[in-house]
Amino acid sequence: MASNRLAATAAVILLVTAAPGCDAPGVSLPPGGGHAPTDPAGAPPAPGPARTPGGEGGPRPTPGSDHEERPSASDPGTEEAQEPEEAPEEAVTAYMEALASGDPARMAAGLAYAAEGSTAHDYLVHQASVARAGTDGGAPAAAFEAERTAHGWKLCRESDPGGAPGCSGYRGFTAQDGLVGGLRVNGGDPGPGLLVPAPGTRPRAESAGVSATLLTAYRSTTAKALVVTVGFETRENADLDLRGAVYRSGTGHESRVDAVVGRPELDAGTLARAAFHLPGASSGGVLRVGGCLEECASLVELAVPVR
Repeated sequence: MASNRLAATAAVILLVTAAPGCDAPGVSLPPGGGHAPTDPAGAPPAPGPARTPGGEGGPRPTPGSDHEERPSASDPGTEEAQEPEEAPEEAVTAYMEALASGDPARMAAGLAYAAEGSTAHDYLVHQASVARAGTDGGAPAAAFEAERTAHGWKLCRESDPGGAPGCSGYRGFTAQDGLVGGLRVNGGDPGPGLLVPAPGTRPRAESAGVSATLLTAYRSTTAKALVVTVGFETRENADLDLRGAVYRSGTGHESRVDAVVGRPELDAGTLARAAFHLPGASSGGVLRVGGCLEECASLVELAVPVR
């Protein structure tokens, strides 16, 4: 297939350094059926300069995972299992262009090319939510290129001088309701690692007039890290200690955030996102974020369930 290079400038796509084996393009941080386009995860952008746009938890079944519905050659009266239908090329192209852009608004528009409730839809919702957190926190932009290959698509991030670019491969796009439903990222299915609660079911925590709502979470099969995006809203001016956040797993193991993007200082009545990178963690635990109101009149202690 002929190459078609698309230059894309991204704010943030994932809170991990893009490199061979990562599940999505990203930026280096300090150590560490179709529907109308909507803002991913349902939260409006936080006010401020440079405003550019990122169901139930648990593994998502892949086509044919229900053995009662999957045809089997060994069962009499059943037909041979059929290969999943390939997603329309036009939908795949629009989806990948949106993902590569790193612009939350454009990524939200790209959701129109992914079947609602599908792995492809949730994957883009999460990436767009991380991108929004990056712009909320004023994270520097990163340059990306999307290239069509003989087997699918390749997204690459420019490296530092003298270094090799970090790339991720996307292939295996399957159809659902005439749109993109499934995909493989670096050979793996991202579905089991995604957690995108539906509006109205999102876990929420509140303390001293500050609320925190879980928006998305994703554990890459290659990076072995959990990236959690949270929406914060406050009735009074508040200062959050985002970098001091701690994640406690269901087994009691604690992980400290090794990278985060987002705005720690919140003005009264505003909403902003933050994205936390937690190495070695999995969904099912609780993310604890502290802080205080203006002049530390009151302490803020938020415990957000990630499930």
